[in-house]
Amino acid sequence: MGIPKLKFITWNSLFRDILDLCKIIIDEGYPADTIVAISRGGLVVSRIVSDIMNISDIMIVAVKAYENIARPRKEVVIVSGLNGDIKGRRVLLVDDIVDTGSTLEVTLRYLEEQNPLVIKSAAPYVKPWASIKPDYYVKEVKEWIVFPYEVGETLRSLERLFSRSGSIDQLLTSLGLEKEVVEYFKKLTSISPFRE
Repeated sequence: MGIPKLKFITWNSLFRDILDLCKIIIDEGYPADTIVAISRGGLVVSRIVSDIMNISDIMIVAVKAYENIARPRKEVVIVSGLNGDIKGRRVLLVDDIVDTGSTLEVTLRYLEEQNPLVIKSAAPYVKPWASIKPDYYVKEVKEWIVFPYEVGETLRSLERLFSRSGSIDQLLTSLGLEKEVVEYFKKLTSISPFRE
């Protein structure tokens, strides 16, 4: 299996793109009263959207779409249903990226069964080949996006794909992570009691 082309998104870039996403939603005038975050990817983005748009009602639905980097599951699965009632609500469904579109499709179908007044979807990033696009997005990207909150997950996936540890180090530093940060991060994750 080949390694996809990776692109590391910095915290500053992510925050700027989320600001742009919120501007698009605000400019359209969508009066969302509830955010539904797709866990895990949409959790951080949802919290920032909540803060910017002053929407305090956040709910979560957990969806599993990937086994590891560039290896999608055969079937997208809702692993934990919605933690609240959205009946009659104006929902903004938020994720960090729409890749194949499968997660968005499955989650939208699930949420529609909960009888909200309306659902709109948002993600800062979308792949050009996605089967469905969110109602609101900022950028189309072709690369595999590495978010600043999933470096450990990416590193663990890459360890399975690389046979030489030097290659992983070079890849991580080429993504823009400082060598000292890569070494510190690897040391911390190697002693973690939660390591797979």
